Amino acid sequence: MSTLADRLNNFIYWLTPSHMRDNISEHTNVRMFLISHLFGPFLGHPITAFLLWNDPNPMPHVAVLGASITAFWLFPIALKIFQKSYFVLALISVQNLSFAILWAAHHYGGASSPFLMWILVVPLLAFFYLGSGVKTRVIIFAQLLLNIGMFYLAHKMGYSIASAIPLSSMVDVAMISTLCAATYIFLMASYYSSVVDSQSELRKEIVRHQETLTQLTDAKDDAERANSAKSDFLANMSHELRTPLNAVLGYSEILLEDAELDGRGEEIADLQKISSAGKHLLSMVNDILDISKIEAGKAELYLETFDLDKFIQELESTARPLAAKNTNSFVLLKDEALGDVHMDATKLRQSVLNLLSNAAKFTENGQITLSIERHTKGGEEWISIAVRDTGVGISEENLNNLFRNFSQANSSITAKFGGTGLGLSLSQNLCRLMGGDIGLESKLGEGSCFTINLPAIVKDIAEEEEKPRVEVSSLAAEAKLSVEDTEPASTRDMVEQLRETKQTMMAANYLKDEAGKDLTIIVIDDDPNFLEVAERVLAREGYKAVLSSAPETVVQLARQVKPYAVLLDVLMPGLDGWDVIETLKAEVQTKDIPVVMISNLEHREKARLHNANGFIEKPLDSEKLKNAMKKVADYHASLNGKVAG
Repeated sequence: MSTLADRLNNFIYWLTPSHMRDNISEHTNVRMFLISHLFGPFLGHPITAFLLWNDPNPMPHVAVLGASITAFWLFPIALKIFQKSYFVLALISVQNLSFAILWAAHHYGGASSPFLMWILVVPLLAFFYLGSGVKTRVIIFAQLLLNIGMFYLAHKMGYSIASAIPLSSMVDVAMISTLCAATYIFLMASYYSSVVDSQSELRKEIVRHQETLTQLTDAKDDAERANSAKSDFLANMSHELRTPLNAVLGYSEILLEDAELDGRGEEIADLQKISSAGKHLLSMVNDILDISKIEAGKAELYLETFDLDKFIQELESTARPLAAKNTNSFVLLKDEALGDVHMDATKLRQSVLNLLSNAAKFTENGQITLSIERHTKGGEEWISIAVRDTGVGISEENLNNLFRNFSQANSSITAKFGGTGLGLSLSQNLCRLMGGDIGLESKLGEGSCFTINLPAIVKDIAEEEEKPRVEVSSLAAEAKLSVEDTEPASTRDMVEQLRETKQTMMAANYLKDEAGKDLTIIVIDDDPNFLEVAERVLAREGYKAVLSSAPETVVQLARQVKPYAVLLDVLMPGLDGWDVIETLKAEVQTKDIPVVMISNLEHREKARLHNANGFIEKPLDSEKLKNAMKKVADYHASLNGKVAG
């Protein structure tokens, strides 16, 4: 039975015009049309058969009636052929039904005909077929009036035909007609009722979906607010954590240098441990903040063109000591000339060093291989950087979880080797940000191979957008924070003592300009601990420091001191570093003074947009200062060249 019903449904669906299948209302109407035309003649022809049997002279009126009823079977075929003519076919069908009813009534009983009751079916079917719009109502009502009017006029004008079958003999056909009409209306009404019920359930389902959608929208809004709060919290906390960490690292570097100069071996080992622990903690803080920025969609690319061969040489100098810690050998495999690439060097270095660090950590007495090649794929040049090790390897069931945040291969790995589980996830996200990805091959007990694949020319994700000259990230809201002095008094006293004991010696070693004056650098930062560290680092490199924690005084200081350069912190309460550099560059007396921006956050591209001469990411050390001062020296040389010209 179900198979027969399925076949019937498929047949009706096949007859349904394709453009009416997706609209629920139109689809319902056309199904009513097709069902009534497929089954209607079966309920009409019993009357034809009765008349043909009982009328001594049935021709031609019974034949016309039979042809009119049979014609209903032609309408589904006509609809299949003329799919755009449904409205016209429905009107013709309604007219054909009216004709059949009134034709039978005219020949058998007139106004008293037992067939006249069928006229009540006409408007019902018309609304089933065409809906209850105003246009449908007007047309059907006018059609009904016209047909009944013509029937009435025919009788009034004497065109009535004597019934071949007396009314008294048509009791049987009256019952048949009544039963057929009732059955027809019952079937159509039942189907329509089921449609209405299904639509009612559909409406209830729609209401439930709307309620679910509202709940999901509220949950999404809550999640976005929570994510925003998390990002703000991480940004704020990173600033609060980095400030004392920078002081710890700065002081430990100063004390370590002093201990090395004085030959205090026991202190050197302790200070190295302090410095190493501080750098490890700062690295974790940076990783968490980077992940947070990527998840919040606030990560930015700082694209530059650089020599990949030189970049790999720098990586090699870092990777060899890493590999040697666990007595591993390090092998470098690369093409003879890799050429230039255009991408974010900082993010690439971070990704590769994460992989090298992992390889060194999970491999003992083995081999770590760094291989680089340049190749063409899809008409574009790509760079592949593979880090292969002969370490512990990773089981197949643990591969899927490896790139998730805070995830490692298994708990025993965490217990034995430590780590936060952020390195691989961060590296993968950084590579995806540059249009690439990281591939992995590994076998438990034999080692792993992580391969970074990146386009040689990375396209800026925002290159299609018009960038404002100054972009204020939500993370820059840290500039409004007031950072409390978290260093203990004993540490400050120790630094102060070191300053006093060695100030005279350092003053004698200050670098001089052409006029014989000390090379003076103004340092602006709201953190007194950083100012202390900066003064010592600058003094060691031969520069005289003028310190200030008030950014509003920098222009006046620059006019008076005429410094060799200005080191300017980005995030300060009130007037931030971006406001200060704009003021310096706008003043005639200070516009040629080199400015190097310093910050806990990566603002290198933003510093370039503000015409800064360099950027230093905290913590400050001698190497970073030397690189920045080299750029400052080049800038002064270019200025002198212009003046000489």
